[in-house]
Amino acid sequence: MSPVDSLRRGLLGFARSLVFAVIAVVLFAAGSIQAGTILPGQYFLLDHPDGSSSPPPYGLRLDYLGITLSTELNGASTVLSWAGGTTATITGTLWNNQAAELWSVDYTLTGVSAAPANLGFSALAGSGTLTDASLNVITLTGLQDGSGSAFDFLADGYRLESHPSYGGSQAAVGRGWLTGTGTNDWLVLATPVPEPGTALLFGLGLVFLSGSSSRRT
Repeated sequence: MSPVDSLRRGLLGFARSLVFAVIAVVLFAAGSIQAGTILPGQYFLLDHPDGSSSPPPYGLRLDYLGITLSTELNGASTVLSWAGGTTATITGTLWNNQAAELWSVDYTLTGVSAAPANLGFSALAGSGTLTDASLNVITLTGLQDGSGSAFDFLADGYRLESHPSYGGSQAAVGRGWLTGTGTNDWLVLATPVPEPGTALLFGLGLVFLSGSSSRRT
């Protein structure tokens, strides 16, 4: 290997390490900004680990229909959107654990009031629909619990004491209640949808690393 090639390889290795470091710092900063807070924005909803006590995992349980639905299994993707106002939405797809198919959800929270110190929000009511793979529509209606809330989205680590690996007392948890016989409720974890700039940086880094790898072969 010539000295020029050695220098080029050394510089390329340094550049790759620098890209990794920058991506790691940006992603860490993006997550740290949200630690213990829930700011207006969009959040991916994930199955709460308590769902593992009655597997398969789920984020929505509907006893009156005899089903549980996952917010993340088999391609499901569910997003909570809140612009900071008096409404919020839960939209996307859910995996029906019993029917083994994707269903869509469109659920609107109303009477939303922000919690102090950017800890999240509570909603007085909720309504919407589930649509199955055959396009049959099921109505969802929120139900207030004893506190008068139909849905809470708070950075309080609700029911995570037995699951420390999923986050501490400041982890963002959503839970809501629905009408129907038996237990019918949302119970989900949440993680911010990456900002476009962060996603772009990550993508550019992967492109660079892929290109540099192909050039070495």
